[in-house]
Amino acid sequence: MSSLSLPALVGVFITVAALTLTTQWRLRLAILAIQYVLTALIIAQSVIWQVAAVKAAVGLLVVVMLNLTAAEVSAARRAGEAVRAGDERPAWRRIELQTNLPFRVAALLLASVATWYLVTESGLALVDLPLELNLAAVLLIVLGLLGLGLSEEPMNAGIGLLMVLNGFELLYAPVERSLTVVAMLAGVNFGVALAVSHLALLSYAGKGASE
Repeated sequence: MSSLSLPALVGVFITVAALTLTTQWRLRLAILAIQYVLTALIIAQSVIWQVAAVKAAVGLLVVVMLNLTAAEVSAARRAGEAVRAGDERPAWRRIELQTNLPFRVAALLLASVATWYLVTESGLALVDLPLELNLAAVLLIVLGLLGLGLSEEPMNAGIGLLMVLNGFELLYAPVERSLTVVAMLAGVNFGVALAVSHLALLSYAGKGASE
């Protein structure tokens, strides 16, 4: 592993764990932005730095798009609801965890063990790619699918889908390095972000109409 790959791999695991265990949109989006930067550092070991930079830039733009949607929905909720009996705690003390936390912790541990086995023992890893890239990609895909399956809100489900795409890009970009593929993957990410934003706004509008 290179000097940057191991810290980046550890960072990816931490971000995946945090996204699996937390619920707050803003916190999850900040973590997702960090995850995009870390995966760009990992993929930079196998592709030219310009491709890695484009991947990081696309990821950060996706996060900005989702954050604008989250801010709009949050503002609408605050405008439509009475101020709850003054929770004046600092933001870091209002961090919420998933209600099914024990299950998610167990799933995170099992997914981590399964990822290690699949990459190092089963022979399913792409042998031409570095170990840390295989580990990060499979972990992102497995935990992203888990988050996608367990989330009902469009924003949280969308973050899970973006994690899956992030993992897929880690595996595919070093194999097919053409600029056409880079542009196509960027378009897919933007398309997912737009769809998630639209569904999140529709979901809030539907809830507001039913109340």
